Amino acid sequence: MSKEEKKKLSKEEKKALKEEKKKRKEAEGKNTISERVSLFLRKRCLNNGIETALIICILVGAFISLNLYVDTLDLKDIDVTANKIYTLSDASKDIIKNIDEDIKIYLFGYTEDDTLTDFVKQYVDTNNHISYEILTKESNPAKYQEFDLQDGYSIVILETKDSSKIIDASSEFYSYDYTTGQEVDLTEQTLTNSILGITSEEKPKVYFLTGHEELGLSTEMGTINTYLANESYTSESLNLISTGAVPEDCNLLLILNPQNDFTEVEAQAIKDYINKGGDIIFTADTNTKAVAENPNIQSILDLYGANLQNNGYIIEQDAEKIASSYPNIIIPEISSSNSITSEIYSDGYILIPSAGRVTFKSDDELSNLKVSKEVIANSSSNSLFITDLNSDIYTATQTAEEGEQTIAALATKTISEETEENEAVTSKMLIIANTIFASDYSVEGVSSNYPISYIANNKDFMLNSIANLTEKDDVLKIRKDMSTSTYAPTQRENTIVLTIIFAVPVLIILIGIFVGIYRKRKR
Repeated sequence: MSKEEKKKLSKEEKKALKEEKKKRKEAEGKNTISERVSLFLRKRCLNNGIETALIICILVGAFISLNLYVDTLDLKDIDVTANKIYTLSDASKDIIKNIDEDIKIYLFGYTEDDTLTDFVKQYVDTNNHISYEILTKESNPAKYQEFDLQDGYSIVILETKDSSKIIDASSEFYSYDYTTGQEVDLTEQTLTNSILGITSEEKPKVYFLTGHEELGLSTEMGTINTYLANESYTSESLNLISTGAVPEDCNLLLILNPQNDFTEVEAQAIKDYINKGGDIIFTADTNTKAVAENPNIQSILDLYGANLQNNGYIIEQDAEKIASSYPNIIIPEISSSNSITSEIYSDGYILIPSAGRVTFKSDDELSNLKVSKEVIANSSSNSLFITDLNSDIYTATQTAEEGEQTIAALATKTISEETEENEAVTSKMLIIANTIFASDYSVEGVSSNYPISYIANNKDFMLNSIANLTEKDDVLKIRKDMSTSTYAPTQRENTIVLTIIFAVPVLIILIGIFVGIYRKRKR
């Protein structure tokens, strides 16, 4: 309002204008600090294009400067994943901090900004005997040539004064659970166990018996053999016809589904091994020729009062105990107290296809043999044991035996009692009425494309069994599967997600346009 217009106003109008101005000032005084700043910017600054551009440049510059400053601080990343995939576990730290040997970790195909580099730095922070280096052809041509590296690959090399280990990151850091649709991160498991492997003074030696059509170490059991190498074991095939005896450095003998009987010389060599306190894992798959029909093999089981009945198989009548509606692919009940299955019991399961059963002599007879037994896995009380292998399932069930069946059991035989001079000597045999569950075979009804050992906790059951019998508890403690869910939605879930991602933002934009048009027309 101009001065001339104000002069023409009556006293009442001037008084009303003064009151209105007073009220406006009082209202502005009640504004918050943020509202005052916003009002100031709108009235004084944003009305001027140059001033607006200057403010934007100042804000952008401040943002960039702050980020550059934070980068110089080398702050630790915060792991917000639920299962702490990017954080070194306490179990690994407890093992790593006790290592007193210098270890150099070379990272080939990685940069300082990669996630794996950050993870390796946690090992370095845990123990000052561990160091790392980003390895390139230019930075260290000698190491590049020594390990015959090739560009395009991601390789981790662990090296001590006396030994080294090469890890192919593309295959050994990740696995996949085909039952849950989850990628499994094995980075910590592989790194920690590899460090243990090259620093351990003694590595358990595992022998796989051959010569009777057993499952091969590098063929049917390739997955398990790979994990053994990562977990600080050495493994080797053993032909007793050639050696005549079980080697003295054998920590565990694996006899996996022998198809033919042992010779008397072989059987005696295994008995000699048992009498020295040697431990065994013995498995057999369903076959028309029973283990008991091989007298020399059965004579070894007789030392533990055991019989592995593989001339039949278990089917489950409990729908919650089977996989993919196949009654012969069972989810057994497993022990919650034994270290082999305790972790699996609390957080997983195993799948056993066409399992046989393990039986034992009476308690009195076992006592005479100085044998104790512990059931590790068994079927439900509603299961059936079928021995008619030539008929269809319906016909075979008419003569089947109903009741709980033992699938895996640990038998411990006392060889000599404890004395003042000597400790007690015992021999353990883990008897499993199935071998396929830990093999590289694929099984219809589970997966036609991937080994059954990859499914559920099957490989863990075998690896834990080996760790238990070789008393290698350090590996057992730090093995962990860090699963990250992959998106495999149902049709309904997919519709919901797409609605949230696309429809909701579009709706908000349309509402904004509508409101803008409505307000413009209202003016």
